[in-house]
Amino acid sequence: MEQLKYSEEKVLKLGKTLISELELDSTVNTLARWLAHYIAELIQKIEISNSKEEKKQLKKECCELILELWNKRERLPIKNPTERLKPIISVLELLKEREHPFIPFYIPNNSRNKNTKTWSEFLKIVKENSEKIFNKSLLSLIDDKILEKDNKWVENHGEFLSDEEKTIIEYLNEKKSIEIEYVDFLEKEKKKTDSEKISNLLNQLEALLDEQKKALLSLRNTIVDGKNN
Repeated sequence: MEQLKYSEEKVLKLGKTLISELELDSTVNTLARWLAHYIAELIQKIEISNSKEEKKQLKKECCELILELWNKRERLPIKNPTERLKPIISVLELLKEREHPFIPFYIPNNSRNKNTKTWSEFLKIVKENSEKIFNKSLLSLIDDKILEKDNKWVENHGEFLSDEEKTIIEYLNEKKSIEIEYVDFLEKEKKKTDSEKISNLLNQLEALLDEQKKALLSLRNTIVDGKNN
């Protein structure tokens, strides 16, 4: 049976989380409310029972119900892991069927052709800045509290999550850690208001775009001057 894939302790731990997530006082899903109440009662009976045989039967019934509830979680009034990250997922979906836009490429260091070297320098700036713009814009969609909660799902119930869910969370954590380079920078960011953070982000994006524009103008001047000489 399905519960044999996981230890009873882990399934019961998942059950407690589901009960908490369902917010029993506010949910209008009658079946979910009844199942959650019943699972909560079973867990309580398991904890107070002194009979090994009774505990065994209660755990079996409780684990089966928890997994049944978990398998129908799409129809439950709970926030599933990565559900609040859908805007980011939709962006990542755009890149799924084609090569990543920031492919590595070789930039010659000692080219005799002045224009080739200038184009290479321009492409390097475009590539590096485009990566930064993409990452910063992507991370602007991430709420730290949401990602923190999803990380707790991975930590506490990772066995029950799909590979895709875990991969998305892992990817965003990696992007987040790359973006935050210094601890003191992180502390300063925490003290800023949402408005200040957005303003700071837009200033950074503007500076990166300005740098690309300057590189383009420099390329234009070099090529035009070279043709005129």
